[in-house]
Amino acid sequence: MDKSKNYTTTLPEDYVLVKHVDAKKDKKLIAIYTILSFVPIVVILPILCVVAYFVNGYNILDNANVQLRIVALFVTIGVFVLYIILHELTHGITYKAYTGQKLTFGLTLTVAFCGVPNIFVRKKASLAALVMPFAVFSVIFIALTIGLWFISPLYGILAGVLFAIHFGGCVGDLHWTLLYLTKFKHCDTLMRDTGPQQWLYIPKEQAQKYNIPIVATTQMVIDHLPL
Repeated sequence: MDKSKNYTTTLPEDYVLVKHVDAKKDKKLIAIYTILSFVPIVVILPILCVVAYFVNGYNILDNANVQLRIVALFVTIGVFVLYIILHELTHGITYKAYTGQKLTFGLTLTVAFCGVPNIFVRKKASLAALVMPFAVFSVIFIALTIGLWFISPLYGILAGVLFAIHFGGCVGDLHWTLLYLTKFKHCDTLMRDTGPQQWLYIPKEQAQKYNIPIVATTQMVIDHLPL
């Protein structure tokens, strides 16, 4: 398999920047992502509690088995921390599978990332890397929720909470996926993803054809965004 077709190390001269996202500095975007990330929890947790109460007769607010609930909560937190690492590794492994390039892993107070920041990735590889964590861990957490429910509704509810947190944490990935499938579906995109920031480029001709606003020209990007 020729992996070089999935990326380029230099930005072609006819490409222009049409979207730039900075997950560390864009306060409006951070606020929107944060609000949206809580929606799955707000929706899923009450549903699970209601099902547990009416189907299993289990009341999560009951004071019985307090120690068990505390232990289960700490285990859930530990699994969540592990999930963050595995989520980013899934991004990175997918990038690696498509490009063969060396991975870079990073962690800040607000962002964890694993990818190939020094190359421009084409649509197929970029889209696969975006979708893979959502697809993989959705299956895992849904299966855990169902499986653990037969052991205890408490375990099922906590696994469901992890699924909800996972779903909310994929808001950014799903946003980019939606853009690929709608606004940029006819464009030959190139993505540079450094973790906290993403830059999306398309040919100038396509930007004009589909009335997509240009953020910066190739030369402006080269001048201010060295590899």
